[in-house]
Amino acid sequence: MADASAWLLLLSSGQHVAVGERQMVHLVQSPKLFEVLDAPPYCRQVLLWQEELVPLFDLAAWLHGKPAQSAPDTVGIFAYETANLITYGALPLAVVPARRPVSDRQACRLPDQPVGAWQRIAFSCFRDGEKKVPILDLQRLFSDTLL
Repeated sequence: MADASAWLLLLSSGQHVAVGERQMVHLVQSPKLFEVLDAPPYCRQVLLWQEELVPLFDLAAWLHGKPAQSAPDTVGIFAYETANLITYGALPLAVVPARRPVSDRQACRLPDQPVGAWQRIAFSCFRDGEKKVPILDLQRLFSDTLL
């Protein structure tokens, strides 16, 4: 059985998700955000981080078909690989993430709701107590197919 560490993230909707231990690279509190015209309602802002514009994807808004929150208190910066390049994306967070050990024994099915959403953006899922926690596929989450 494989054991790993993951970052447990709480979205504004109360949903927990996770990313790999090395995928979260920075937290920004009270970020300065810039609006992007004609962008999807769940990804209308970017922030400047280490001289790069990083898209802010409001996953809770995307999951529930709502506009993104206007001024999140905390934003996580996440790294993922595309075409042998490290790329960054950001997610608004309700609280500071917590690191959790995860094992194969905790594996479970992805949540059923919203219908079809988790299959598009998550690798798999594990249980943390009674909660189902999808493990995000950041490359797919920040891809053009969702944006």
